[in-house]
Amino acid sequence: MLQLLLLAALAPPPPAPAPDPDRFYPPAREHLLLAPGTVGDGPLKFTAGKGLEVKSKDGRYALSLSLRTGFMYSGRRQGGAAYEHAFEIRRLRLVFSGNVFSKSIKYFVQLAVAPRELNFVDGVARAGPLLDNYVVFDRLRDANLRIGIYRVMYTRERNIADINPLLVDRSLANGEFNVDRDIGLDVRSEDLGGLGKLRYYAGVFMGDGRDQNRFSDPGLMYTARLDFLPFGLFDDYEASDQTRLRRPRLSLGFAYAFNDRARNNRGVLGSPPADGGSTNYHNLTTDMMFKWAGFSLEAAFLWRDGRRNPGGAVDDMGAPLPVEAARNGRGWMMQAAFLIPRTGLEPAIRTSGIRGLGVTSMPDRNELGGGLNYYFAGHNLKLQLDWFRTWDRGAADLAADLVRLQLQVAL
Repeated sequence: MLQLLLLAALAPPPPAPAPDPDRFYPPAREHLLLAPGTVGDGPLKFTAGKGLEVKSKDGRYALSLSLRTGFMYSGRRQGGAAYEHAFEIRRLRLVFSGNVFSKSIKYFVQLAVAPRELNFVDGVARAGPLLDNYVVFDRLRDANLRIGIYRVMYTRERNIADINPLLVDRSLANGEFNVDRDIGLDVRSEDLGGLGKLRYYAGVFMGDGRDQNRFSDPGLMYTARLDFLPFGLFDDYEASDQTRLRRPRLSLGFAYAFNDRARNNRGVLGSPPADGGSTNYHNLTTDMMFKWAGFSLEAAFLWRDGRRNPGGAVDDMGAPLPVEAARNGRGWMMQAAFLIPRTGLEPAIRTSGIRGLGVTSMPDRNELGGGLNYYFAGHNLKLQLDWFRTWDRGAADLAADLVRLQLQVAL
């Protein structure tokens, strides 16, 4: 199937040298794939947010190199504890993207090298720098193939790129329920049937997260997502209405994911249960995005239910550890913003929460807050200020307050 998709992705071949007669039976089309692409008509171009771009004259080869960083000051106070603060490089991303051999064979590589992104603890990095590394075959409108490491198409909020979330970070509910990055493949269409109203994504992934590099049990993660856009396609994976749409636009999303024998307590994310073992998790979510004239409204409901496969971990005395309950529960989020006309100023507000269901290890927690964004050059140069309060249900006296100020620059 992969060979067929590869061949389908190739446009009619441009003029190319004849096969080398000195080679012993090479693949029939290999000389076309490896033929050099000449560079012409302005070999270099710079576009804000996309960086430095170069492509061959025939368009079969292209490379963009971009850099993005963000500087963030944070202050927090929890319960009766003393005020704490930090000033850090929140993100530092290097991105390579383009196409190779054909306009329909695209690639994307993203590296994250800020200390928080590498999860430095006591001077040791606990995470690798590779965030994304995938190839897309998009010759077939209704069956594009993506393969590699990337954000799984499950929750809308998580798949809004890190460069353009509405507030400094994503919601409490997304942090608990999102599926995040994994290695695998999916088949998708950004415009199913050419109707301008439907998208779909169906994938299979390893289910162990982006840093997985060892053999594991044969359990996999299976995902499916459908987006319905009744008034036509628009940029519904950007939280802010930067285009200030003249007509209302709506996107409704539905997704399911099953993680068979997940090793962590939140599926792809989290930590291994104390007793060892694994969990079979069912995940469901539905969400919406509405935009009109600078106003944006996003909402989501999330649900997860798991069945534990207990491990055999023991304590120091050799006694079996209690079986840790699965993190079963539900969550929600809603946020809204309005880009004030003729300005780059955008106030925003958000509420979010999570609730455990049945026998569960998930706490009941709430989040409420808002912020103010100023776009000097869209998401490529923006300043964000936000404040959030989080508290456990029934323990408001232990509430935590967090304030953040972030400057983002994308080259």
